[in-house]
Amino acid sequence: MMKFAIANSLAPFGGAPLGDRVGCMSGSMRPLTTGPSLADQAYGALRQSITDGTFVPGQRLTERGLATQFQVSPTPIREAISRLEHERLLVREGRTLTVAAPTIAQLRELVHIEAALRGVAARLAATRASARQLGQIAETHAAAQRVTRDGRPVEEVAREILTLTRRFHSQIDEASGNPMLVDMIATATAFDWTARLHAATTLGTDYPAHEGHQDHQEILEALRSRDPDRAEELTRTHALHAGERFLTLAERERTAVPADDRGR
Repeated sequence: MMKFAIANSLAPFGGAPLGDRVGCMSGSMRPLTTGPSLADQAYGALRQSITDGTFVPGQRLTERGLATQFQVSPTPIREAISRLEHERLLVREGRTLTVAAPTIAQLRELVHIEAALRGVAARLAATRASARQLGQIAETHAAAQRVTRDGRPVEEVAREILTLTRRFHSQIDEASGNPMLVDMIATATAFDWTARLHAATTLGTDYPAHEGHQDHQEILEALRSRDPDRAEELTRTHALHAGERFLTLAERERTAVPADDRGR
């Protein structure tokens, strides 16, 4: 389970929270356990529900409702919520807790952050990726190229392509060998799945999937050539262009909605 270590500043490198370490050092010894805590599990489940669109931007949540849904006590839910507020995935105004709803301008900023971070990840991967990791990246790229419509619904095809696309980039991120960087990328891209899926589904056969395949092929070649400069530049440019596609569509649709109907 991925943790966002920067937001959880009490445990910056994945270790135990500071309070736990102080307790051990002061002589209050207790048996160590393996596996994630309930708070970690609640954090992962709640975060996943936000990033995969189960909980939509602007949706109101309650601690009691989440505790019931995830079948845990309010305490781990409260801890998970606190972490997600630090990541700005959840927003609290007074006593009201909602899923963050980024504006187009904020999404555009996140796209630029993603592009910069993923460029750095590709640069590191070009020198650190193992042969096995490069093979996995190549397999994912090949699988994406084999996706065909064959009479299937547009959304189903779009979902399959985007799933493979995300896997391709995630594998490069992991190959960077920098967990902190991976966590930062995960936060920068927390809200893009639903928007990208909507864009791909709306555009249908007009969605430029072939351009993405070509970009991925060039990125893969740069990684195989162990060329960090080229890998970084190609990845950064690709991420910016891909992000602008779904942002342009989202902006056009929001502009087309009458002002009185927005937010309903």
